[in-house]
Amino acid sequence: MSGREIEDLQRQLKEARALQREAEAREENERREKENERREKEKEKLKNQKTTLTEYLYNCHFDIYQKLRLASASESSTGLATSVDGKYYPKWLRPWTDFSANHRQEHFNDIIRICGESRVFHQKSTTVDIGMSFERKEAGYENAIDHFEKTAVEDCTWNILQPIWADEALCQRYQATGITFVNGIHTFSEVSEDIRADLKRERGKQRPDGACTRIGLDGTKSVAFVYDYKAAHKFSVDHVEAALSQETLFTDVHEWFQMNRYATDSAIRGEEREKARIAMALIQVFNYMRLYGVPYGQVTAGKSSVFLYYDRAEPRVLRQHLCVPAKEVTQETTEISTSQVSHTLVAQLASFCLLSLSQPALTGSRLEAALDQTARHLKKWKKTDYKDPATSPGPDDNDSSSSSSPQDSDESFDCDKSPAKSSYTLRPRPCKDAAILPKRREDDEHGGAEGSRSRTTARASNRSQNSVGKGKKDGRKGSASAPARQYCTQACLLGLKSSHELDKNCPNVRSHNVKGGTKHLINVTSLVHLMAGQLRRDPYECCHALDGSGKRGSTGVLFRLEMAPLGYTFVGKGTIKEHLSILKHECKIYQRLSGLQGEVVPVHLGIVSFARGYILTGGDRVVHMMLMSWGGLLAKEAVPSYLNLKEEVRRSSQAVYQNGVDHGDERAPNLLWNAERRRVMVIDFDRAALLPEPQNKLLASLSTAGRKRKRT
Repeated sequence: MSGREIEDLQRQLKEARALQREAEAREENERREKENERREKEKEKLKNQKTTLTEYLYNCHFDIYQKLRLASASESSTGLATSVDGKYYPKWLRPWTDFSANHRQEHFNDIIRICGESRVFHQKSTTVDIGMSFERKEAGYENAIDHFEKTAVEDCTWNILQPIWADEALCQRYQATGITFVNGIHTFSEVSEDIRADLKRERGKQRPDGACTRIGLDGTKSVAFVYDYKAAHKFSVDHVEAALSQETLFTDVHEWFQMNRYATDSAIRGEEREKARIAMALIQVFNYMRLYGVPYGQVTAGKSSVFLYYDRAEPRVLRQHLCVPAKEVTQETTEISTSQVSHTLVAQLASFCLLSLSQPALTGSRLEAALDQTARHLKKWKKTDYKDPATSPGPDDNDSSSSSSPQDSDESFDCDKSPAKSSYTLRPRPCKDAAILPKRREDDEHGGAEGSRSRTTARASNRSQNSVGKGKKDGRKGSASAPARQYCTQACLLGLKSSHELDKNCPNVRSHNVKGGTKHLINVTSLVHLMAGQLRRDPYECCHALDGSGKRGSTGVLFRLEMAPLGYTFVGKGTIKEHLSILKHECKIYQRLSGLQGEVVPVHLGIVSFARGYILTGGDRVVHMMLMSWGGLLAKEAVPSYLNLKEEVRRSSQAVYQNGVDHGDERAPNLLWNAERRRVMVIDFDRAALLPEPQNKLLASLSTAGRKRKRT
C-alpha cells in the first residue's frame, strides 16, 4: 500500500472518529437536556404535590424558619419593658432534661406513627412563598414576631397535629379531640377607661399573648399552656443561652434591683441588663402559668423558644428547655431523616403541645388551693427575697385580678322586694347528699361573713394536699362538688317567685317539698338568701363555672348552681367587682320585663354578693352573681326544623320591645330555644336600654290595635 493510500485511510479514520465524537456529544447533550428537563419536571411536581411529614417539617425549617431576618438591637431597645413588680418569682431556674431526653421523642413518635409516609401536608411551593414574605423585611418588633409565630410556627404545628385527632386511641390517651392556638385570651374587657387604667398601673400586663387550648372529648375548651411573644432582637440566642445557664438568675437579678445597681452601675447596662430582661420575661409567663392553673408555658422570640415546666412538688423551681433549631438542624441534605426533623421548631412545639395535654388545667377550688400552696413557698418581686425569714402572705397577697374591697360586702337582694316567709342558713354539704332543710342558725355563729371566709380558706388549704397533687382523673374535676341535678323548669321557678304551687314536671320537684306537699317551702327572697349563704361558706360547693362550654361573655360567666337542701337548680351570671353596676342594670331590665319572665326571658331571682368570690381561670374573681332560670340551648342549633328560626326570633324580640326594652345586642349567643315553652328566649341585657314611658304606652296601644284588626 502506497504512502498516499495510507494517508487517505488515516484521514478517513480521523474524520470518522470526529464524526463519532460529534455524534456522542450530541447524544450526551440530548441526554443531559432530557435529564435536566426530567429533573425540572420532577422539581416542579415536588413543588406542587402534597408532602410527607418529614418533607413538610424539613421545608418548614429551611424554607420558612431559616428565612426570618432579625433587626439589629438599637439604642432605643435597652429599656426593661416587662414589669413584674409584686409578682411571684421562683428561687431556682434549672434545665428541663426530661423534655429533651424523653418527652420530645415520645410524643413525636406518636405523630410519626399516625402520619407515616402519607402525603397530606402543604406542597413545597407554599412553604417557599411563606418564607419569601419573611425574607423581604426584617422583624424588628414584637408584632413582627407575633405574625411569624402565628403563620410559620403555630399554623404549621396545628397542621401536623391534625391527623392525631382522627385516631380514637390517641384521642383517648390525650383526652382531647383537637387543639387551637388562641391569641388575645378572653378577659372582662368592658371596664371603664378609668378603671382599666388603674388596673394596668396596679397590676401591669394581666394576660398572656396567647394560649394553646385543648378541645376535650366532651367539646369543652380549656387552656393547655400559655405563651408570650418577645421581639427577637431583644431576646438574642446568645443572651438567652447565657441567662438560662444561670441557676440563680431570678435571685441575682432581684438583688440587682434591690441594690439599685441599674441606677448606679453603668457596667450593668450590658450583659446583666439582658439577663434581667430575660428573667422578667420568664417570671411574667410563670405567673400566667400559675393563674391559669397549668404547669406549662412558653416564651418565644422567632429564632429561639423557651419551654417552661413548673412542678408543684418542687415549688421553688422553674424548669426550662431552650429550643434553638438553627443550631440543631444546620445543613440541607438530599436524604431527610426523622431524627433530623424532630429537632425543628415545629416538631418540638408539636411534642410540647401533646405533652401539655397530659395534665388538665386546674379550676375552681383546685386552682384556689394551688395558688395558696405556691404562695406559701414563693416570694414577691421587689417585696421579699429568699434571704428574708419565711413569712405568711399578707392581706395584700391576693392572686385574684379582681379581689374584693371592703365595700364589697356579702349581701343579697332581689329586684321585686317580695317579703320573706322565713330565713334559713345552710350547713355546707355535698349537693347529692342534701335532702332536708337544716335547723335555723344565725350567720354570726361562726363570726358572720368573715368567719365563713376563714372557714372556707381553711378548707381550701386542707384540700390542697388531697386535690392539687392528684393525677389526671381528679384533676379533671373543676369544683369541690359540681351540681348533678337537671335544671328546674321555668314553671317551677316562676311558681316559686309568684307563690304558686309546685310544678309537677320539674325534675327536682320531690326535693322542693320533702313532705310531699304541693307548695314551695320557701319563697324567692329566702332562696336568694340561702344561696348567698351557701356561696359565702364555700363558693365551690354545688357551683360550677361553665366558661369551658363557651358560656363566657365580655362582662360575665355563666355558672350552674344548686341550692343544696331543696334541690333548686338554676344558673348564675357571675362577674367581677367592677361590673356590679351592669348586673344591677340588668336587674332593672328584668323588672320591666316581669310579665315575660319564664316565657320570653328567664325567671330573674335576684343578685348575691360574696366577698371572697369564685376564682376563674386566669385569676379573675367572681364576687357578684345574678341568679335566674336556665334559658335553654342556642336557638340556631335547637329550634325544630319545622319552625322558622327568623320568625321565632322576631316574635320574641318584638315582645321584649313592646314591653319597653330595646335589647341592643340580638346576636346568636343571646337567643336560646326553650323546649319547655316552645319559643325563643332572649338573654343578656347588659347593653339593653329602657324605652321612655310615653313611647312604651304608644307601643302597647299600637299592639292592641293590631290584635283587634286581626280579630275582625
